[in-house]
Amino acid sequence: MSFIDKFDLGLIKWIQNNLRNPFFDYLFYIITQLGDMYAFILIVVVIYWLIDKKFAYKFLFAFIGSAAVNNVFKVIFKRPRPFTHEGVESVFTKSRSYSFPSGHSQAIGVTFYSLKNEYGRRHRVINYILFTLVILVPFSRMYLGQHFLTDVVVGTIIGIVFAYLMFKLFDLMKDKEHIYPLYVIPFILIGLAFLIGKDYEKYHELFISGAGFIGFISGYAIDKLYIKHDVNTTVKNKILKLIIGLAIALGFYLGLKEAFPKDNNVYDFFRYLAVSFFISAGAPYLFVKIFKSN
Repeated sequence: MSFIDKFDLGLIKWIQNNLRNPFFDYLFYIITQLGDMYAFILIVVVIYWLIDKKFAYKFLFAFIGSAAVNNVFKVIFKRPRPFTHEGVESVFTKSRSYSFPSGHSQAIGVTFYSLKNEYGRRHRVINYILFTLVILVPFSRMYLGQHFLTDVVVGTIIGIVFAYLMFKLFDLMKDKEHIYPLYVIPFILIGLAFLIGKDYEKYHELFISGAGFIGFISGYAIDKLYIKHDVNTTVKNKILKLIIGLAIALGFYLGLKEAFPKDNNVYDFFRYLAVSFFISAGAPYLFVKIFKSN
């Protein structure tokens, strides 16, 4: 075991031996959900449906780019989780896939950079919240025994750096941001084709990231060119949009989950593809028809 591995493991043991108590167990379990993929999706959905479609698309573009890099690193390094070591406990749930880098930390890194860049200059309280989360979410992953210090540090850096790079790339596309990403779809499909039939847990995140990206960018292009959903409407309509859209999306997701075989990356790919396409095109189409917002 290298010096870094010994230090990482010793730090996790120290945290759990000296800081753990029932209150912190529940507190950090709640905090860690803020770096979960579903929390990110909820933020994107709210912004996309109600506030600013182009920024939400840009935000997702940055997340998928950094998530792809993060997941590739996981497969390359194949680092076991802390709770697989003696003396470390997994608090509440055991994360699947590999440990390095941390996906939750990568997600909160993207969220930190993206929201701070877009809204932080105008709303100081947002900066305070983001700085708090970019510290607490990675720490929660260590406290819960899911990641080492190096996992969360590198994950956060990947999120911030690739969000910056993806924002710059997105800006270079100018008004063609709905076209250029579509050219990436064949390469994603070819890459995933080589992973069909391989270990479910190891490659699961790559399949759902690819599906989410393809579904969302395809739907965004259709919305921009044909549906043309306008987010500007009354507060009442925005609340109704959110309730209706989330209810249908959740029902869609759960229905497909029950209909499709479990632990199969190909079926999961089509499930996330369908849900992400509904979010970016199906829901806006319904909103236009229901609220006459176009």
